[in-house]
Formats: sequence, structure tokens, C-alpha cells
Amino acid sequence: MRLSTRCSVALHCLLFIAEYEHQTKVTSELLSKSTGCNSAAIRSILNALKKAGLICIFRGVGGAHLAQSPRQITLWDVYHALEPDGLKNFIGLHQNPSQKCPVGRSIESVLYKPYQEISASVQQTMTGITLQQLLDDYHGQTPGL
Repeated sequence: MRLSTRCSVALHCLLFIAEYEHQTKVTSELLSKSTGCNSAAIRSILNALKKAGLICIFRGVGGAHLAQSPRQITLWDVYHALEPDGLKNFIGLHQNPSQKCPVGRSIESVLYKPYQEISASVQQTMTGITLQQLLDDYHGQTPGL
């Protein structure tokens, strides 16, 4: 059970954009250097964030900017932008349980409700954490800012 690293990279990018969008042109190449990911992967992440309305990218002039206040952007917004069906597969069921076994026949329906509750809890928790909170934590750890 694990969240995609794309979510962490996207949050890294959003923090960088929030911090530096008014000081420099934030490009996929610049974000690539900061994250350690290749620029094609960054462009894919930025496109998903743009499609979700979290950032805007100005063609021609270039550079990414937040489309919303950091107080409005939640971890859920970011995760859902990158993994729209992510919680459906958050906890996977093993493949091919035996239909001859009473437990094997029933395991999917037995686990359905608790897995749904876990997914709802994850979504609720992620909705309660904002980009602003992450920025505040970043500023608390960064001398001189």
C-alpha cells in the first residue's frame, strides 16, 4: 500500500512555484533540477495540475503559476489530479482467490466495506491538509525565509 511518488514530486513542484513564481520563470527544466526528475516527467505532472485548475502555464512567455491560493489547494486536490482512480486501487485485493474455498469466494465482499472506510478516511485526511500548511512547514525549516 503506497502512494505514487508523482504526488510527492507534484507537491515539490507546487511548493517551488509558490515560493519562486514571482522571482523567476518557473519552467519544467528548473523544476527538473530541483526535483531530480527528468523534464518530461515534470511536464506530465504540470499538465495534470493544469488540467485540474491548480496551476496555469503561460505559453510563449513560459513559466508556471499557482491558479489558486495555497490555502485553497489541498493534498487531495493534488493526489486526485494525478491519480483520479487512485483510491479505488489504494488497497488491492489479491488476484484469483479460489472460488472452491468458502473464504476465497467471500473475501472481496468481506473486505469491500472496510476498504471503503479506509479510502474515505484517507480522502478526508488529505482534504484537511493544504499547500499553505506545507509552505508554513517549509518556512519553519528553512533558515532565512
